[in-house]
Amino acid sequence: MQLKYPLNCYDEAGRMKPPLFVYILLLFVCRGLLVLIVSLSFTQDSERLLRIFYPFPSHFYLSLIPLAPALLALYLLSKRTILWQKEHHGWFKSLPFSLYCALILDGGIQIFILKETHFFFSLTHGVSLLFIACGLVYMKKSGYMRNLVEDWTRP
Repeated sequence: MQLKYPLNCYDEAGRMKPPLFVYILLLFVCRGLLVLIVSLSFTQDSERLLRIFYPFPSHFYLSLIPLAPALLALYLLSKRTILWQKEHHGWFKSLPFSLYCALILDGGIQIFILKETHFFFSLTHGVSLLFIACGLVYMKKSGYMRNLVEDWTRP
């Protein structure tokens, strides 16, 4: 059998491993949840720490919206062996869709927050939008991701 990618791109069962950039994208989209967890771990000034990253409470709540598709994608990535052993291969077709949804929702929220501030320059929002654009281009152009989903959906 001819392998399409080097041997380090496959796990012990012979299926393709997800790339590191997908995990980085998921951590980036889940940054609202990560900030919440870190702020709750500091019991003295948790609200002040939360306001450093999100000055307005509505911006924090908006940042939690893209969590649903991102957590679905993270669940599919983490339980891929169990789902594959139980022959639930169809679930993996939703992986790129959930990543697209998470990135597009996050980008829309960033643009909405910029619109609220009358597009005043913000380095954090600019870097966020740049990273989201890079993630969307990667998802669209990556042959590895197409082959990964094809490999995982094949019994």
